[in-house]
Amino acid sequence: MEKESNKKPRILCLHGYRESAEILKKLILRWPESVTGKLDFVFLDAPFPAKGKSRLEGSIK
Repeated sequence: MEKESNKKPRILCLHGYRESAEILKKLILRWPESVTGKLDFVFLDAPFPAKGKSRLEGSIK
């Protein structure tokens, strides 16, 4: 007999070029609670920052 797991599915969230985990987190957490409440998000930053400005910089609050 298998035990039922109450763990949420874990989702790895990788940001795009010249963005960051913080920016992606702000975007994803805008989704409805009915979606975000059922998932466990893991946000990572790239090991080396890209030079230049992000196209999203300053537009996310």
